[in-house]
Amino acid sequence: MKQVISYLGSGCKNCIKCVKSCPMDAISIVNEQVIIDEDKCINCDICIQACDQKVLRIKNIDLESTLKKHDYNIALIPTAILSDLKTYDEIKNIAHAIKEFGFDEVVQYSDIEGLLYKQGLKDSKNGEEVMLTSFCPTINKLIINDYPTLIDHLLPYDYPVEIAAKKLRQKYAQKDIAIYSLCECVGKLTLAKQPFGNEDSNIDYALSVSQMFPRINQFKNDSQEELEINEYGVKSIVGDLYGDKRLSAISVEGLSQIRKALDLIEFDQLKHVDLMALFACFQGCIGGYYLWSNPFEGCFNIESMIDDCNG
Repeated sequence: MKQVISYLGSGCKNCIKCVKSCPMDAISIVNEQVIIDEDKCINCDICIQACDQKVLRIKNIDLESTLKKHDYNIALIPTAILSDLKTYDEIKNIAHAIKEFGFDEVVQYSDIEGLLYKQGLKDSKNGEEVMLTSFCPTINKLIINDYPTLIDHLLPYDYPVEIAAKKLRQKYAQKDIAIYSLCECVGKLTLAKQPFGNEDSNIDYALSVSQMFPRINQFKNDSQEELEINEYGVKSIVGDLYGDKRLSAISVEGLSQIRKALDLIEFDQLKHVDLMALFACFQGCIGGYYLWSNPFEGCFNIESMIDDCNG
């Protein structure tokens, strides 16, 4: 995982809120400068939320200039954006508004999320140990750093957004394309080449949904892009909708709760769980820092639309 959170310039008041809030002890203040240990940092964004002076920031790309560099630009939109909307049709309006930025195509990948959700339930059923599924770079780095003995418990799936980007690159192999991931959280920004240098990725650029939100509202009208959202893809990203206790599949949200669960697994203290889905954010991906709604209301929004999704 690449380093995402940076201390930008002066302005720090040495309130040490960032130091106290960091769950990984990755932050120190030296000579009135905030120092972030790249090896310890898991890009959970807790320090950003704690910083009253807003001197901890995320580097952004210049969207207008990057759009001019390529012949064909594709935006990948996260399923979690549904939580900010009131109706299923509104996602189609939003998709069209995003296209108006200058994208040639807008793609969502809930079908891939749904496929991996079903596969995870199948692959973990009646196993000898608790299996873990996480499509959160923050949680995956937490496991690598602090729970290396549990790495083998992680189901070996790639990130859905990365799979979607790879399929697009194969589809448009003869074109000069650029693939943009619109991200609902800080962790997902790490999965792209720019601006954080993940050269192994099929995603060219990552930017936050909130970076685009003011102009999305300006472009939004009655025009729509046709999109089909997969019901199981939606379930895979919402904590309250994930899994089924009858199938011994549960979700765990938030770093403190995840640590408790991983401690139990490490000492073989969980006997009735086959599959555990791990989400850094409250209520799952719909709790992402870059979404403009809140996960409490967002869960109701998504549940009200679930019948409109395809299976």
